Amino acid sequence: MRAEAAARRSYAGRPARLADLLLDLLPVIDGLAGHEPGHAMRTCYVAMRLAEAMGIADRDRGALFYAALLHDAGSIADRESSGGRPAMMRRLMPTSRGTDEEQRAAEHQRVRRGAQFAARAGFGPEVAVTTLALNERWDGRGQPMGLAGEAIPLFARIVALAECVDLTANDEGGPAVLATLHGRSGTWYDPEIASVLVTLCANGLLRDLKVEEMRSAVPALEPTWLMRMVDEEDAERIQGALSLAGSG
Repeated sequence: MRAEAAARRSYAGRPARLADLLLDLLPVIDGLAGHEPGHAMRTCYVAMRLAEAMGIADRDRGALFYAALLHDAGSIADRESSGGRPAMMRRLMPTSRGTDEEQRAAEHQRVRRGAQFAARAGFGPEVAVTTLALNERWDGRGQPMGLAGEAIPLFARIVALAECVDLTANDEGGPAVLATLHGRSGTWYDPEIASVLVTLCANGLLRDLKVEEMRSAVPALEPTWLMRMVDEEDAERIQGALSLAGSG
């Protein structure tokens, strides 16, 4: 599996920063999820800037940092259980052919795999719960649990909005981001958080997403005193979790 190989390459026989290991994995995850390169990094950047603007304490931002980076981790799976098509083909093809119910089931499976990966890799329950709840909606019409309003975990509400900003900006351009945020506030997204994000966008956040230094800008947003390091055992645990996610 490409993701497993990236995990092995990221560990060079000495303790390393966990964020650096994950940044080496992200191109694989972005590709398997069908997103443009850098999507996970930009989602994390927006999420962390949003958390700062909301006044979320540093001590609480570590889980958000990893949840945002790994929000598409459930896309890791090189083959179907039958040994058939590569994950990228499986990701892209059934969505256009399946029924709405089949699409919802596939997305439910993806977020469930992501939550399982986060738990097995040792990122903690908050990261796992955030990943599982990414498709919930403020109005209660989301998946998989139909949570509504503040019953949706806070970090899931933040990451969902952050992802929306990057996907919309890449697909439709900056002006569409504000229109989407206004149009989905109170239905898809938490209206108070959406309002904070609209202000950030008006103050130049979308321009920041275009910087070439995103690879260095994102790790700098992890609270320094909460910085996590990994050794060989940690890298092997993450590798094992990737294998299990791919077979799930």
